[in-house]
Amino acid sequence: MSTVVRVAFLWHMHQPSYRDPLAGAFAMPWVRLHALKDYYGMVRILGETPSVKLTFNLVPSLIDQVLAYASGEAHERLLEVSLKPAAALTEDDKLAALRGLFMAHRQNLIGRFPRFVELIKKRGESAEPAALRPAAERFSEQDYRDLQVVSRLAWFDLEWQREDARVRGLIDKGRGFSEEDKQLLAERERALLQAIVPAYREAAERGQVELSTTPYYHPILPLLCDSSAHHEAHPGAPLPRRYRHPEDAADQIQRAVARHTALFGRPPAGMWPSEGSVSEEAATEIARAGLVWTASDEGVLERSSQRPIHRDSRGTAYPLDVLYRPWLRKTAAGELKLLFRDRALSDLIGFSYAGLEPERAAHDMLERLRRIGDRWQEQGLSGSPVVAVILDGENCWEYYRDGGRVFLRALYRGIQDDQRLAGVTMREAAETAPAAELPRVFAGSWINADFSVWIGHADDRRAWELLGEARDALARALLEKSVPEDALLRAQEIFRAACGSDWCWWYGEDHSSENDLEFDRLFRRHLIALYHEIQMAPPEALRETLITTRRVSESHHSRPTGGVRPTIDGVLTTPEEWVAAGVYRAAHGGATHRGLPELRAIRFGVGDEHLNLMVEASAPARSLLQSGDLIVNFPGPTTLRYRVQSSNGQTQIRRSERMGIGWVASPTWAKAAAGEVLELAIPVAELRPSPGRSVCFRILMEQGAIELSRHPETGPIEVGLEEVTRD
Repeated sequence: MSTVVRVAFLWHMHQPSYRDPLAGAFAMPWVRLHALKDYYGMVRILGETPSVKLTFNLVPSLIDQVLAYASGEAHERLLEVSLKPAAALTEDDKLAALRGLFMAHRQNLIGRFPRFVELIKKRGESAEPAALRPAAERFSEQDYRDLQVVSRLAWFDLEWQREDARVRGLIDKGRGFSEEDKQLLAERERALLQAIVPAYREAAERGQVELSTTPYYHPILPLLCDSSAHHEAHPGAPLPRRYRHPEDAADQIQRAVARHTALFGRPPAGMWPSEGSVSEEAATEIARAGLVWTASDEGVLERSSQRPIHRDSRGTAYPLDVLYRPWLRKTAAGELKLLFRDRALSDLIGFSYAGLEPERAAHDMLERLRRIGDRWQEQGLSGSPVVAVILDGENCWEYYRDGGRVFLRALYRGIQDDQRLAGVTMREAAETAPAAELPRVFAGSWINADFSVWIGHADDRRAWELLGEARDALARALLEKSVPEDALLRAQEIFRAACGSDWCWWYGEDHSSENDLEFDRLFRRHLIALYHEIQMAPPEALRETLITTRRVSESHHSRPTGGVRPTIDGVLTTPEEWVAAGVYRAAHGGATHRGLPELRAIRFGVGDEHLNLMVEASAPARSLLQSGDLIVNFPGPTTLRYRVQSSNGQTQIRRSERMGIGWVASPTWAKAAAGEVLELAIPVAELRPSPGRSVCFRILMEQGAIELSRHPETGPIEVGLEEVTRD
């Protein structure tokens, strides 16, 4: 009788919390795009192999975002650009479309649609602003409309494409789309998004799928419990000011369990902790919440059990009865079963098989699983081996031909048709094989069995210190009840989101992407929003990027080429008056505050003993000032601010200087006028320039006491004063 290998797949579904707490919009589109492409089809295809069971791990903050899109409540810049009538697209919209709507795998997503390929060739390879502006002129109205449609069709779930005749009709049409076609696609997208949560609920109710959860906003539990947990793997490593709040970990766990129960009608039995991060304290809090299993990586198992794991030439892990079994930890809050992922098998799916023919890749995985059973039987071990294969359930599939569906179908069929293999849920895997007792739970994650990614770099540690300071401020506000209760509740929720693991993932040298600045900005804006809710001024450190490992810039600017002497009247009086000015162009495609026009460009130069500035927005500058205040901020050597406001149709400018007691009003001879553009002239003498005769400035936008944006964000504009002339 052959040994049956119990294979426990866990697909971890997660995206960061992209909602900007100040702007209210989603800063990046990845929840929507992955929801369209992966979440429905991943559970849908399981119905074809009913005897194969597995586990989907659904992060509560992800599901909240999916539901926000499904209800139409979510606002996101790229979505709005893709839905706007092509004839009404502004220059900003066009640049955002040309940058954002091509963010897709070149071969497997763009390459499936000839019109999409044609459009990216017309745009060109570069997404830099300097390249996009001439590309925007090359695109016709029909080009933009076709881009709006094919860019969304490319992400559309393959199962739904085949089954939905209306979507199939759009794909067959291929080009020349109408505004009615766009509305039809939007309606079908909404239908797909609304089908996701019911599809998982139905699969769980029929018993084929176990649904597990993760702490609500995907924090690193051991570091919430005690940041010195990093010293288990790296004794003596630098740490931030100690963060020790196991109650925060418990809160994230308990809220996840409650939200999961409300959504799916039953509490989860288990939890995949964020990034497989566990420790003694974290395991105790998981058990305290009534969960019966959790999981991590084989590297954590090695260090917890003090039994090294080695592999043969085919990747089978030895000793077999170390990795391929459940473990039991008796915590202070009760017993907890632990399963540990086979790193080699998990990584083959996540990183290697996409380069193979899908049927061949599935055959290889099945052979590796059978081999574990053969070796188990040869060694005369009792019971059955349990193999945990745990990885992201979304990010790898765009690298597979046909979104991984051919591979997954072949894999599931192979398991269903082979009596030597059985697909089981994580709970079944934990309960149907004898568990060995684990002497302790080593503090580590699925990456190198440590937490270096999240706390090992100086930028990470600065983030933790800022998080701790914000928590202390929130705790004082809760104790003193100094602000309204609804504001305190909002501040608490914002703080929970700021604890997410994804912010520190992008700090340091470990990982980098073209969206590093957006993640850094979102983390800081969460903490800024928290301070605003509790009516405290945010630390100035939160206004600047925390990224020190590389130069980050969201835009480029040119220097003035000569003297600039405009008429300050709010209109472009002559083409020549700003022709010699330097130009800063703002980035496009990020989150914007709803109702506030986007700042597009700042022109600057010096003439007649004045620093002259001109601000262009996506709407007339007079409407920009109706939505908020514009501030010209000079960070030094004397810290000054010029606040421009609109009152009764008149443009007013006020000057203030930073003193020890705060901002103090001071007289000014500056002038400002808002019309189609905003023009300002600030006397150089008021700026008290440095001996090198240069000044640095930024433009800020505020509503009330809330800073909504700053330009540039990653460093001020420096202006030399050589062009100052006297009358």
